[in-house]
Amino acid sequence: MVESITNILKYLQKKNIHLDRKEFSFQINSHPAFPSLLSIVSALNVNYVCNFAVEIDNSEIDELPDDFMTFITVEDNEQELAFVEKTNKDFLINGKYKVSEKAFLSSWNNIVVLIDEDQSVLKKKEDGRYKLLLAGVFVLVVLMYTYFQISLHSFIFLFLSLCGFLLAVMSLRKVFGIESPVVDKVCSGTYTDCSLSEDNTKGFVSHFGNFSLVYFLTNIVSLLFLCNSGSEDIFFTIQKILLIIILPVIGYSLFYQLFKIRKVCPLCIGIIIILLLQTYILLM
Repeated sequence: MVESITNILKYLQKKNIHLDRKEFSFQINSHPAFPSLLSIVSALNVNYVCNFAVEIDNSEIDELPDDFMTFITVEDNEQELAFVEKTNKDFLINGKYKVSEKAFLSSWNNIVVLIDEDQSVLKKKEDGRYKLLLAGVFVLVVLMYTYFQISLHSFIFLFLSLCGFLLAVMSLRKVFGIESPVVDKVCSGTYTDCSLSEDNTKGFVSHFGNFSLVYFLTNIVSLLFLCNSGSEDIFFTIQKILLIIILPVIGYSLFYQLFKIRKVCPLCIGIIIILLLQTYILLM
């Protein structure tokens, strides 16, 4: 359902309709008919989004508009509400990959959800640039202050932890309700997929973003506290011990991406690179 909600929001954004992800997700998940189509339609109605759910035959596919939503069969024979766009004779699914008309007709369930933006109450997207600017200024001030308070060795480790924390947050952007067209573009494609750090149905590696978030945040807080008290050696000793856990996790994450699902999570790879750089610093 997490992926379905993401696809719905993509479709709405194309129609210039912007909904709060957390609130919209709550409305769907708390509906008595969840996870049926009725819960989605009801949530759209609550937000004054004019929508239609209709069933059509395969022969009527050409009569559909250039973009719409429908349920398609994905992995493990599960169904996902997908955002579909017509591109010549092919169909672009969720802005990620194209399929032929024959392949599309064999995977959908003939139920189509359409949005009429002319009859909907359009909600303008809030400008988050000021929040990002404020956060950037705060981080810059912290870095400038710590640069003159701790050793260069510790400062580099702190900077890498901040970068890792940022990547971990972006890998969990769906959880935090963060929307970034740049990250969405980086994570889209046939051989790239950032959902493995967001989907809780994929086992240990699915929590990679969660673990990374806690790890880097703990590093930042601990490093600032211990360095301020003159106990840098204690911090780095603990970090060296943690390598016993970190290195196998890195290896398993790479194995899972390259050989098991055969897709690469760019944000996870970024986190892994930062972990390897920190490992190099620890072993110097």
